[in-house]
Amino acid sequence: MKPDCERPPLIIRPGVSRRLRLIVLGLYGLTLPVVLLLPLAWPWRTLLVATLLIGLVGSLGGAVGHHWPWVPRQAIWHAEGHWTLTLGDGRELPARLLATTYVTPALVILNFRLGTGEGGASARGLASWGRADARPATLLPWSIRSLVLLPDNLDPDLLRRLRVRLRLEGYPGRGQEPGAEGGRSTLGPG
Repeated sequence: MKPDCERPPLIIRPGVSRRLRLIVLGLYGLTLPVVLLLPLAWPWRTLLVATLLIGLVGSLGGAVGHHWPWVPRQAIWHAEGHWTLTLGDGRELPARLLATTYVTPALVILNFRLGTGEGGASARGLASWGRADARPATLLPWSIRSLVLLPDNLDPDLLRRLRVRLRLEGYPGRGQEPGAEGGRSTLGPG
């Protein structure tokens, strides 16, 4: 394996996945008739249908299309091991890969926590709301972002290199021993 200084960064810029779009439309399309058939008063059904439509628009513009300003459009895995996310509004933020990352040959879901985990600017922003003591910035639910990668929204070679690098270098909580040096994975071949 090449030393960190010789290895180029992985630039992950997913496109729109037709497969994911069909899955999202299918799930919402199957849920809508069920909601309409529920034995509820019409105001409750209307509220549920409106919630479903908001969720559909959010999913299609977020995980599928990468259109919203808070959704990652690009992730860069630098040679030193740190990540940078570029959000829909153009902001570039440091991020940390979470243990909830899911990797299979057919689907990769990269889950990130924005910031370096040291409190930085996020904690200062919370101080203005008077809640910095109540919840540290590293626990805020809106500081988590995800990238859903399928074979049809990313170059197959790049997706393969990402999976291999995740397997070799490991990611938090996946096949690592607590004292493993350099964060290397202890996963066997296969």
